[in-house]
Amino acid sequence: MPFVNKQKMPRVSKSPKDPNAPKRPLSTFFLFSQDERPKIKKDNPALSVADIAKLIGERWRSIGEDKKRHYEEKARQEKERYDREVAAYKQQGGGK
Repeated sequence: MPFVNKQKMPRVSKSPKDPNAPKRPLSTFFLFSQDERPKIKKDNPALSVADIAKLIGERWRSIGEDKKRHYEEKARQEKERYDREVAAYKQQGGGK
């Protein structure tokens, strides 16, 4: 019979997240999802969240490279924005 320790370990609490910290940049797929989700919901209002996610995934896999490049460029711009905001945030003393 294996040994089972019945003592509870104390939980380690995370430090609270700073609400002023910059939001992380969105990935190419999330940017695509933001554009596609309203279109799918408009055409199919009865679909569940899971079904909408599946349709978005199918559309993502089927779009062409030129369309994906458009979202890659948007993601690059998001990353640059995030980097600027992080630098400003750290300069103001945040993220210690």
